[in-house]
Amino acid sequence: MHSKALILLFASYSALVDAAVTVYTTTTPDPAQYTVASTDQTVLNAPAPPANFNPATYIQLYDGGMTGMSNPVSGTLLGFSIELSVAAMLMGEKAAVIRPEFLNYCALLEARGGGITIRVGGNTQDKATLNLNGNPNGHTIQKYQGSDAAKTETPEVHFTLDLLLVMAEISKLVNAKWFFGIPFVNSNANGNAALVLQNVESLLGSNLLGLQMANEPDLYSINQKKASTYSIQDFMGDTNYMIQNLTIQKPILVGPSVCCMWNIGQMLDAGYLTRFQPQIKFIDAMHYPDNNCAQPKEDPQPKYKHYLSHNGVQNLVKPYFEPAAVALAAGKKFMMMETNTASCGGFPGISDSFASALWATDYAMQMAYGNFTYGLLHFGGQNVYYNPFTPPPTNMTKVRKWTTGAIFYAQLIAAEALGKSGNARVIDLHIDNNADDRAGYAIYENGVASRLVLVNYVQPTTPNANDFVATFAVGGGQTGLPAVTPATVKVKYLRTDSINSKDNITWAGQTFGAQFESDGRLYGDLDIVTIQCNPAEGTCNVPVPGPSVALVFLTDEAVASSGADVTQAQTFATTVTTGRAVPTMDQALLLVSNGRSGADPLGATSKGGSTVTSGAERRAGMVGAFVSLVVGAAVAKMFL
Repeated sequence: MHSKALILLFASYSALVDAAVTVYTTTTPDPAQYTVASTDQTVLNAPAPPANFNPATYIQLYDGGMTGMSNPVSGTLLGFSIELSVAAMLMGEKAAVIRPEFLNYCALLEARGGGITIRVGGNTQDKATLNLNGNPNGHTIQKYQGSDAAKTETPEVHFTLDLLLVMAEISKLVNAKWFFGIPFVNSNANGNAALVLQNVESLLGSNLLGLQMANEPDLYSINQKKASTYSIQDFMGDTNYMIQNLTIQKPILVGPSVCCMWNIGQMLDAGYLTRFQPQIKFIDAMHYPDNNCAQPKEDPQPKYKHYLSHNGVQNLVKPYFEPAAVALAAGKKFMMMETNTASCGGFPGISDSFASALWATDYAMQMAYGNFTYGLLHFGGQNVYYNPFTPPPTNMTKVRKWTTGAIFYAQLIAAEALGKSGNARVIDLHIDNNADDRAGYAIYENGVASRLVLVNYVQPTTPNANDFVATFAVGGGQTGLPAVTPATVKVKYLRTDSINSKDNITWAGQTFGAQFESDGRLYGDLDIVTIQCNPAEGTCNVPVPGPSVALVFLTDEAVASSGADVTQAQTFATTVTTGRAVPTMDQALLLVSNGRSGADPLGATSKGGSTVTSGAERRAGMVGAFVSLVVGAAVAKMFL
């Protein structure tokens, strides 16, 4: 880990005025007033348990490996996809004021998987403009009313070099590697795409994994970014023009980034990989299992069962097995650039519940099994359900902390399951004849069975009625191999009260707490369960309660190489994170203000979340006078 300090410096009073994010009198805002998606408390009815639930599952492992295992995959598989328009809100406005909470979440993943993979881009990348001389509103990101017809009401984003400087600084503090989206729609007509490329490569250096050339080009015609006749061949021509115009000669590009109207198979058949072989580094897709884009919004209840289905996860990833194999055969890598529970922000009661953690754990392991190098969970603003974590609304930042989404626990599990070795090879065990209500994966490292991931999707109607016991053996029995089942195993459990729970989820006894309670650090005593196996029978019995995830460590080395036993992960203090000029403001005005970070709207890619106002209009609402100026102090990286 690193030992650097994060220094918070505020350069000028005027900058503080424009960057101030909190306005308070002595009255605390009522959280019930904030009914954006990220604070929604919708609870659905849990699907009924299966009629023929099997309380026992047998798993036969083989020493030396198993047929059908994946290629080696890294613990950095399950990373972040951050919408460009909300990147400063999540990460920080300036390199000197990076948000420690964000660093804490990153540090937890680094301690387990060795690093963190982050993409900055999305719908707002395609028409984004880099302003070297800063934005008129003084912020790192300024948004203007968009002109396309996207259902996400996508704004047009202008960003400054501060965003790239923040990213570069984050990589000095944690092992973060980056993907960045290049503006594509205007084909570098004004030289802006070249400017972005030059500065991204210069500032991120070796921490840059790749450049995404376009974002969902198969929707350009529908969203009126291109002509209604825009085709695969048109896109291929535009890609070729951009490569030539930007003089891209090395393998650094990620594409084709299609999601909906075209598929990867069509792109490969059209010659995308062959034509752009010298420049392509990753073949990628962008896919969600469902969408919540329609108006009025769909009822999520009928969809709930689909997120508690191992077969559903298998079917989600299966179409990419062949394209991944084609990419690997060509010496390229394959990845899911953007995904989550459902597009347009996800579903209430699903995307923000414990169910999403079970689903995403299964999904991550299935992507690893399918030879994905990365799968990146998307972040929107305040008005989405699926964020792995979300800052509080702006005018609550002095009294509220962040909210950790249930799905972030899946990222911890995936990082620990795959570990830091870079040699993890995954196989879907198809346990209990590939039962839909459970999932099981084995992870091998250098031919040694090192970990098991076991998922129980079932919410019981009576306590413990739908627990199952996974009995496994390594070798022995009818395998013709020596029995090498360990004498003991260690198990970490992901648990909570209900499949519907949004808060107080525990990972091996530790938690991020409830809504508005997190600083990005785990709290509580670490509880790793040691299970004595059956040496006489050469088997080991692991209880898997319903609902839960069990991560089973078969060797001490497997624990050590995944950071699973770290009780005091090195993280960042958050005691001086909101040092700002603190004005007073009429409380009535405060309660009707837009409540967005840095006085800018956050919901950039979610319907209803992209209202744009001018800086002058926002400042006009301020009454009263500034009464104090809090100068930033040093925030040192510290132990929990």
